[in-house]
Amino acid sequence: MPGIVAVARDEQMRSFWCTTGFTRILRSVESTEDLMGKTLHDVLSKQAADEREILYRQVIETKQTHSHYQFSDDARVICTIYPLDEQAFGHRGVLGLVKDAPADVRLSAEYEIPVLSTPNLRELDALTARELEVLHFVAKGMSTPEIAKHLCRSPKTIENQINSTHTKLETHSRAQLVRYACERGIQSFSDDEWAAIVKGNRLVHKEQVAVQVKSTRKAQPKTTL
Repeated sequence: MPGIVAVARDEQMRSFWCTTGFTRILRSVESTEDLMGKTLHDVLSKQAADEREILYRQVIETKQTHSHYQFSDDARVICTIYPLDEQAFGHRGVLGLVKDAPADVRLSAEYEIPVLSTPNLRELDALTARELEVLHFVAKGMSTPEIAKHLCRSPKTIENQINSTHTKLETHSRAQLVRYACERGIQSFSDDEWAAIVKGNRLVHKEQVAVQVKSTRKAQPKTTL
């Protein structure tokens, strides 16, 4: 199905089936075979894995479908988690479907869809937290003075952050940058939702750096006196 990827996990959160396209949104695996048997914590940061596992286990226990927005692979998507038919599969688990979320489309207030705070960034991973923050307001069509006033920063600081974003994303005009952001649905998140995504990404980065430092220390040869 164009624009839709899927993965199935058992009660231990181990994947046992997925579409070929699902591996595209994960950096830690190269093929569907590599993903089989791996848990959320095997392929995601602890912060991201914990956030998703809470939702998946809720679906397993309640047997009720759950939907949420994510910012995955630099795009706004909607993920729907279904409980597996235990009789059909021989065990409990979940089926997750991820599909593109049309820009600016939000459901009615009676059925508000939550947003996961831990994103999966690719090109946008090169941006700092403040540059990501500013990009959201650029996508909403705010001017530099408006963004500066809203964030309590100087217009010069905002302009520098926008110029840095141009360099990292290889955009060459404000209109091009707005189009880049809007095509990915950034403007469709509320200010609070995007702020949570930026914060979640910062926490994931912090965790990744800590893991790298720990790994480097373990790899260093021990000296004896």
